[in-house]
Amino acid sequence: MLRDAPPATQPVLSRKGEPGDRVGPVNRAQEPAEGLTLEALFSQSPQGLHIFDAGLRLVRINPATAAMRGRDARELVGLPLREVFALEDPDSVEALARSVLEDGRPVLERRVRAFLDPPTAAVRTYSVSLFRLRSPAGAVLGLAATVVDVTELVVAEAGSQALDAVRARVGVSLDAVEICRELAEVLTGGMADAVVVEIVDALMTGDDPPLLPLPPFVALHGAAVQRRGADTGSGPFGSSHPPDATSPVGLALAQGRPVTVTLAGEPAWLHASADHAAAVRGEVPATVLVVPFLLRGTLLGLASLYRFEGSPSFTQEDTVLAATVADYVALCLDNSRRYTREHAVAATVQRRFLPQAPQAAVGLETAQGHLATPSASGGWYDVIPLSSARTALVIGEVDGSGIHTSATMGQLRTALRCLASLDLQPDELLARLDETTRQLAAERRALPAADPLREQALTANCLYAVYDPVSGTLTAARAGHPGLVLVSRDGTLAEVDLPDGPTLGTSETAPFAATRMPVPDGTVLALTTPALFASLGPQALHAHLVAAGGRPLREQCDQTLHASADARHAGAVMLLLGRAIGLDLDASADWNLEPDERAPAQARSLVRTQLGRWGLSEEAVYATELVVSELVTNVVRYGEPPCRLRLIHADRLSVEVSDGEASSPHLRHARTTDEGGRGLYIVSQLADRWGVRFAAQGKTVWVEQHVAVGTDPP
Repeated sequence: MLRDAPPATQPVLSRKGEPGDRVGPVNRAQEPAEGLTLEALFSQSPQGLHIFDAGLRLVRINPATAAMRGRDARELVGLPLREVFALEDPDSVEALARSVLEDGRPVLERRVRAFLDPPTAAVRTYSVSLFRLRSPAGAVLGLAATVVDVTELVVAEAGSQALDAVRARVGVSLDAVEICRELAEVLTGGMADAVVVEIVDALMTGDDPPLLPLPPFVALHGAAVQRRGADTGSGPFGSSHPPDATSPVGLALAQGRPVTVTLAGEPAWLHASADHAAAVRGEVPATVLVVPFLLRGTLLGLASLYRFEGSPSFTQEDTVLAATVADYVALCLDNSRRYTREHAVAATVQRRFLPQAPQAAVGLETAQGHLATPSASGGWYDVIPLSSARTALVIGEVDGSGIHTSATMGQLRTALRCLASLDLQPDELLARLDETTRQLAAERRALPAADPLREQALTANCLYAVYDPVSGTLTAARAGHPGLVLVSRDGTLAEVDLPDGPTLGTSETAPFAATRMPVPDGTVLALTTPALFASLGPQALHAHLVAAGGRPLREQCDQTLHASADARHAGAVMLLLGRAIGLDLDASADWNLEPDERAPAQARSLVRTQLGRWGLSEEAVYATELVVSELVTNVVRYGEPPCRLRLIHADRLSVEVSDGEASSPHLRHARTTDEGGRGLYIVSQLADRWGVRFAAQGKTVWVEQHVAVGTDPP
């Protein structure tokens, strides 16, 4: 290889420097050997060798270079550099050569694009190296150039780069449409002028993809349309059509392999799909390469690669590369399909664990809703009717996503409803729920080592609030960071002093704290999951509720959820609203009784009078008298003062008898010969529901009945 070296050792042109003269050495004693070496180099080297004079005209060329052009060497000698090859950019190549003549710095393996004869033939890529030649006296005589055709290497490198780009960008997301768009963008960067990517229905629903050959009426859905130099997703993609058997797509699907077709004119099938028509609009498509995405004999989709007039046709190497890309994309799309199916199952599990119908509440109008999240979350809400016309409002979230999180949410929701039926105070209920969460976490840690669920922590957030319409109060406690906002009837933001409790399932030992606050009629209560509360905050949440204050509660809920759409990527976005309505002033009555032998008769008299005022039927009055008589009698015999009787008439009739004894009465089945022990049994037969609620001092036995209004009230 000729380099710019000191005059004592550098080969130079002969002193005459005439065209066609051979390069001669400085040391004349060695001229025969070196002359033979140069002669062999020029006659046998497979690389293209050129000698240019200082004016960049060709002085000598070897046969390998002439073969590159398909011309005789004598036709090329004497031509300027820019005419030796039909260069794609002759100005830049000539400027590069002159820079070597001026500063002597060689140029190594610079890639240059040029055309073979005729100039309309396909472009080729050459690796060119340039070296300056000097005389013994240091005068610049010209340039030596080596030229190697590296077109195949460039094609291979481009294919490898395209494959690397596909592997780097495609499949990062589990969204099938995003996978297709990334693929189209990568392929139009080097392999095609336009790309249309289509997929089957199964990818969007998570179902099993169809086997080849395709059954009739299986449609392909446009997922991505991309043209070189255009924005991602250019064109009205999204059309749906069954494949035309006469089109390249139909041919590729029939044979189950990539197909290359040379196009003549504009065939009818090209405009049958809006996506394909948009891909070639304004251009003349010359060839199309259709490559299906196949996996285990099933079809997930296909890509149609177009090259327009003026671009080279697809080669066998292009087809092989496209098939390799298709195999990779098929795996990515199948992963997306499996994820879609798992997400659908998890979302279905979550939806089934949520209340399926609006829950009725006494003295409280409710509305609830949630936003769909990218991955199924563990959020839930609940409205639970309690004794004495009270209602429990619940909102919570199990941290994590997926079907296991949804299943755990169902477990915690069931456990919470069971604890709520025990009439526990909110702080005590959360403490019991925390124990349940820890037990579930311990079971998870006991899973086999190979189970990935074993390494996932189990924690949850929960807000539990009990609304009492008789007293007009709300008692609440929370674990973690769910939000609670109260908006007064006049639109002001009521102050809520509700401390954060420890997250359920953690090792924190701080106790849960319950707060009791007044809730006048007309107050709107908003319970939110942590993601929604963190996204909006109390002020923004208050502003949205006030802005929609004149609308139904259902619309207020929808409007607020719409404003918090950005929070759906941070976790469950759920909102539970309640508007306090309260009860009529005469809907409840209570009395303090002396716990002596006269108390049962006094209680029966009070009940008959009050139920008569409410207009209940005689049957209801008689049954309630009997219930009250048995409960008051138990207090007289086994309880401690004070004795209190309360009646609440709402959607059902509630009877409460309280005393200072903390022991719980038990229902037992008396034998035929027993003279007593049938009181609670009689109560259970007359009541729809009954139970015991404990307080700081004593207990309350409550009974609920669904009663009818009498036709002839006294």
